[in-house]
Amino acid sequence: MGAFYCAICRQTSFSGKAHIFGKSHQSKLKVVLVKFLEKVKEARRTIKTPQVEKYDCTQHQRRFWCYCCGVEVERDVTDGNLTVLFGGLLEHMATPEHRKGTHAFWWENKADPKLKGKFIVTEEESERFKTEVAKALESFEEKEDELIKQQATLIRAREQHRQEVLQSLTEVFLTSQELSSGNNGGQQKDNNGCPQLIIEKGRQSVVPA
Repeated sequence: MGAFYCAICRQTSFSGKAHIFGKSHQSKLKVVLVKFLEKVKEARRTIKTPQVEKYDCTQHQRRFWCYCCGVEVERDVTDGNLTVLFGGLLEHMATPEHRKGTHAFWWENKADPKLKGKFIVTEEESERFKTEVAKALESFEEKEDELIKQQATLIRAREQHRQEVLQSLTEVFLTSQELSSGNNGGQQKDNNGCPQLIIEKGRQSVVPA
């Protein structure tokens, strides 16, 4: 028999395609599908309730390896501002190419037929996801607008408080200046520097030179 390279086992077998029926291949195939299915289930949960987040370059540029198609796909969908989690994976799983690749993968590896449907997103599921994403985006933007309004109100309140404190301090300073000037005004001199008559509470007195 000719050499046969198995992508699941990552090795070349000289037993031909009979290799896929062996225990080693089927065991590794099961491990691959279990890990793959965990991610698929996580993505599927967002079909009814899509998750929208602010774009984060450290979190939203992850790629996902599709074993069925043998290609790497974007896990999320983003416009550089907002991100729909798992949007890229779900879109990929809804394409005709993925559906065709999944059928071929199952046939070539003799995988459990009962699991195949879990790795394909139907047209109905895809349309529902798009509808729910539109709602989620609208809701997210409304919350963002409300948050911006609240922040603007808080900034205005802080600025008003700052102005009030500044005004209060200014008034206190001016009052202290007036009091200081009044205390120094009890003795007055004429232009020649001589003492002048001071009237205090109806009494007359002359400050001696």
